[in-house]
Amino acid sequence: MHPANHATYIQTFYTIQKMTDDEYLNSMSKIEIYCEILLGILRYIPVKNYQTEEDYKKILNQNLKFENTDDHLRLRACIDLTEDSQFAISEFYKNGLITTSNGHGEMYLRLYGVLNAVYLQMQSTIELIELFKVPYKKKIATELKALKIIDIRNKLGAHTPNYVNVIEQDKRKKESYRLGQSTISKWGNGLMIVSSHEVVEKFELVPLMNEFSIRIECYLDLISDKALKSLFPNSSEHKGWMEYRLNFVRNKKTLYNI
Repeated sequence: MHPANHATYIQTFYTIQKMTDDEYLNSMSKIEIYCEILLGILRYIPVKNYQTEEDYKKILNQNLKFENTDDHLRLRACIDLTEDSQFAISEFYKNGLITTSNGHGEMYLRLYGVLNAVYLQMQSTIELIELFKVPYKKKIATELKALKIIDIRNKLGAHTPNYVNVIEQDKRKKESYRLGQSTISKWGNGLMIVSSHEVVEKFELVPLMNEFSIRIECYLDLISDKALKSLFPNSSEHKGWMEYRLNFVRNKKTLYNI
C-alpha cells in the first residue's frame, strides 16, 4: 500500500472507531452500504485447506459459486465501480452541475460525468446480477437500459452525433443531437435536446436520476439478499455483521438533496 493511502486508511479507521455503527452507516448512501455488504461477502466467504495461491483462488470461486477462477476479481471490480460511480452521483445530488465556476465548462464537465457515472453503475449492477445468478437477468438488464436517464446519456454523453434510433424491429435511422446551451442550469431543470430532425425533447435531470438510483438500490438489495442466503446458510459473527447492514439499509430513508 502506498504510504499516502496507508495514512488515509489509518485516519479513516480511527475516525470510524470513534463513531457508532449506526452513525457510520448513516454517513453513507444506501448504495455505498450495499457495496460494503458485497465486499463483506467477498472478504468473509470461508476458504480452507488450500496449498497454493491457485488452490486458494479455485476454492474461493467455488465457494462463491462462481464459474471462473478469476471471477472474484470481477466481483471486486464491480464493487469498486459501483461505489466509485456512486461518489460521482452523490456529488451531483449535493452540488448539482456547478459549484464555483461562472462558465458553462464546469456544467458540461459535470453533466457528462454524472451521465456516464450512471451508465457505468448500470453496467456494474448487471455484471453483479450475472455473477450471483439473480433470476431474470435479461429482464432486469432490459428494464435498466430502457430508463430515460440511460437514453439521455446515450444521446448526450456517448452517441450524440451518431445515435441509432430504432423505429421498428427492422428499421433504424441515424440521428444526431445537441443540447440547448441556454437550458443548462445548476440542477438540470428544463434541459432541452434537439435532434437532427428538429424534434425537441425536454427533461428534468433530478427526477430521472432519482428513478435510476432507486432502481439500482432495489437490484443491489436482491443481489445482497440472495448472496447472503445462498453463501452463508449458518449463523456467524460475520453473517450477523452483513445482515445488520442489510436490515439497516432497508430501513434507511432515501434522502436526495432535491
